[in-house]
Amino acid sequence: MIEIYINDQSYEAEEHLKLLEVCKAHDIPVPTLCYHSALPGFAGCRLCVVELRKGEWSKLVTACEYPVQRPEHFYTDSEKVRNSRRMTAKLLLARAPEAKETLENLLGESFEPEFEPLDVFNKKCVLCGLCYRVCQSQGTAAIYTIGRGANKVVETPFKEANDDCIGCGSCAAACPTGAIRMMEPDGKRAIWRHRFELLACPICGEQHITQRMVAYMQKKTELPEEEILICPDCRQKKLGSGMLTGLSHDEARRAFIA
Repeated sequence: MIEIYINDQSYEAEEHLKLLEVCKAHDIPVPTLCYHSALPGFAGCRLCVVELRKGEWSKLVTACEYPVQRPEHFYTDSEKVRNSRRMTAKLLLARAPEAKETLENLLGESFEPEFEPLDVFNKKCVLCGLCYRVCQSQGTAAIYTIGRGANKVVETPFKEANDDCIGCGSCAAACPTGAIRMMEPDGKRAIWRHRFELLACPICGEQHITQRMVAYMQKKTELPEEEILICPDCRQKKLGSGMLTGLSHDEARRAFIA
């Protein structure tokens, strides 16, 4: 274990653990947009910067990627940190003006736009990368970034319906700003130019899963289709009564980002 100091308080942490994980373990608030506990650090949003001090010298480091390696002093709410996060948020706001409320909630303060907004299609997308990283980590890789600079967007290849998309909605669930739209009209799920038929839970009849999701889960878990079709609520009830011996709902969810 290594002793480190966060805001002048002493904490013990395992070597090579990321600083953000230490902060979260001790309920020390650090804002993040591009972080997910099931994914490696990405340092894409730059909102998780903290100040590393050594005597009179200091620099900003991204907590999601910075490893605990030696006794060091970190400050999560210094003036230098707040100024950096505020400027980053204003730059993100120029790209995603409709994400203003999300950014203000993360920083815990209100601020006004400082830069001319870019002419982009999706005014909620801050390009945090969570959506396509989650999609890639589960092995589907149906979406990614295309274009450069102000024209960079998250999309399917050639902006067409991609057969690799299984309609799981993991991308929409991971998106911190609500930039990815997923609609479910009349027993269907519409996302990324697809309209998937939703299959029903054999117990309660709720339509909640696509056939491509079922095939994906069968490949990952080798469970029978009738068990995969069980919805989350019914799965929990059956687990509670000891009637389900296969895959728990939490295990099923983790399979999508394994």
